[in-house]
Amino acid sequence: MEQWMEMRAADFIEFNPRMSIKKGTIATKVAMDKLQPFTKRIPETEKAVFSGGSKFRNGDTIMARITPCLENGKTAFVDILREDEVAFGSTEFIVMRAKEGISDPQFIYYLATSPSFRNIAIKSMVGSSGRQRVQQSVLNDLIMKVPSLEDQKKISSVFCVLDQKIALNNEINDNLQQQAAAIFRSWFVDCIPFGGTVPDEWKNVTLEDITSLVSRGITPKYADDTDQIVINQKCIRNHMIDLSFARNHRPKVINNKWLRFGDLLINSTGDGTLGRAAQVWFQPHNLTVDSHVTIVRPAAENMIFYIGLWGTQHEKEIESLHTGSTGQTELPRDRVKAIELLLPDKETMDRFNALIAPMAAAIVSNQEENNRLASIRDALLPKLMSGRIDVSAIRL
Repeated sequence: MEQWMEMRAADFIEFNPRMSIKKGTIATKVAMDKLQPFTKRIPETEKAVFSGGSKFRNGDTIMARITPCLENGKTAFVDILREDEVAFGSTEFIVMRAKEGISDPQFIYYLATSPSFRNIAIKSMVGSSGRQRVQQSVLNDLIMKVPSLEDQKKISSVFCVLDQKIALNNEINDNLQQQAAAIFRSWFVDCIPFGGTVPDEWKNVTLEDITSLVSRGITPKYADDTDQIVINQKCIRNHMIDLSFARNHRPKVINNKWLRFGDLLINSTGDGTLGRAAQVWFQPHNLTVDSHVTIVRPAAENMIFYIGLWGTQHEKEIESLHTGSTGQTELPRDRVKAIELLLPDKETMDRFNALIAPMAAAIVSNQEENNRLASIRDALLPKLMSGRIDVSAIRL
């Protein structure tokens, strides 16, 4: 730590560097809603006509400056553009660029995600409730202790290895889920293995016939000092469960509303996510859902993958069952229970499960590894970024 230098942030980081995109030009856009919480890589871009917004290029870090996006961890490293390409995004991004010979681009990203930097940014927010923004002047004048450029690269290399492995596991899981969905559509929607016709042995049933629980979640009492976690609507996206949006809940006996492996979760109130579905393909611990989410629990173990993939492939149909006016829509439990679907015969179900089970096991394993890697990264981050761990032994 003795060799670390004390610097003003604006002398270490170039904030909101000047770049140009001609108005009316079609350019790459990164929307705020595309960023995933506490995820380095930008998962998705789009092409749009430029009329204004923040501008950035490869090697820059973009960080949300508005509540609640900053608190939710919307900070990303830009590395998905062509060489010399300039992209744009929300006016609510702060763009941070390394200064040549002084700072390392990767180190800037990890600095921006470190608790010390984030906490100062969050505490600097001003404005009306729900629209508070970071004060740029506070960040500019922040006095930081930073290592040499060589040590910055050593520190960031540790985190890059962890994040690259997490990103690879996520890509594998996404591919496995797409394969599972394709198999489901082939077998139970298109009925391709059966010459395009539904076998006589299949039965028409309602969801209630093949489930042991269809219920809304709890009304939680939130607290920070507990390991009981409540999933809300924001957690269910892209057929996955993102626990970074979940909140801690005061200890309480919840009984059958503790989640189990195989539970199908459906968003059930109208905030633009009504009908979104995801299945619990991991072993949950002290995990439940709030009253805006419905738990659909298969009655038998051999129906887990069938019901879960059916739910994620029929989100539009589920959404269409809502009641109420725009903005006040609800998904009634009785309508969910009454949904009709085909139940395959046991032999077909067994063959289907034999294909899907190894995929689910791989997804669970990858998620568990990601949880471990993220825990290591998050534990190391404040220590390496503050100099409490000596990096001299790290070899690039």
